[in-house]
Amino acid sequence: MPPSPAATPLSPVRLAVVGCAALLAVALAATAASGHASGEVPQARLSASGHTVTLQWTAAADDIADLAVAAGVWPEAIAFAYLDVAFGGDPALLPDDAEVAAMGRDPALRRYLEDRVRILQDGTACAGDARPAPDLMTQGVTFTFECSEPVTAAVVEIRLLHDRDPAYRTFSIDGTEQYAVHTAAQPAHPWDFRAAQGSGGSVPVLPLLLGAAAIVLAAALALTHLWSRRPDRPVATGTGAGRART
Repeated sequence: MPPSPAATPLSPVRLAVVGCAALLAVALAATAASGHASGEVPQARLSASGHTVTLQWTAAADDIADLAVAAGVWPEAIAFAYLDVAFGGDPALLPDDAEVAAMGRDPALRRYLEDRVRILQDGTACAGDARPAPDLMTQGVTFTFECSEPVTAAVVEIRLLHDRDPAYRTFSIDGTEQYAVHTAAQPAHPWDFRAAQGSGGSVPVLPLLLGAAAIVLAAALALTHLWSRRPDRPVATGTGAGRART
């Protein structure tokens, strides 16, 4: 009787496929912000120098429209229009550049932004200022925080859009391997700014993950070779190609 599927061990190749798939999934998730607008994850890029922390927040146009609705600057219908365009709708129905610029200058939007993004140093919130870019839809918002002490570590809290939909999240990076995902359940994360301050440059995440996947695959091929040479490996029986002896 053949062994049950639950009792059959996974071969090295099958294990490698699972491992590579997991690594590639992480790689794709880490680079989601470079995809199409309808699938883009809001992103915050962090840096610190002296007492100052800078956070550059960018998102898809439909998410920024949601931001304006959450702040009470735009009606719900405009957010629906942007969402419709993200899925192939008519862009002629969207606000023009002047209307977008006016939304970015609205004090209510700045209040919403400054209320929902904070940097905390030793438990104390640093003084923050939010500046929406003139081309808000493509350049996002620049937050500047002034802390009482030189910044080497702090807590980054981002609660943008969680009031619109708890499924919203922001993906924070700083050019190193360090990252965080700010969700409605966990909007605040500790951040070590020393890594980026001493790195001297950005570390691309996707090549690292793809390289790791290649290493896993190469190791699996080596294991497969060893697997095939095991002394206890079952020998395949005939399939009727010869005549049985009597």
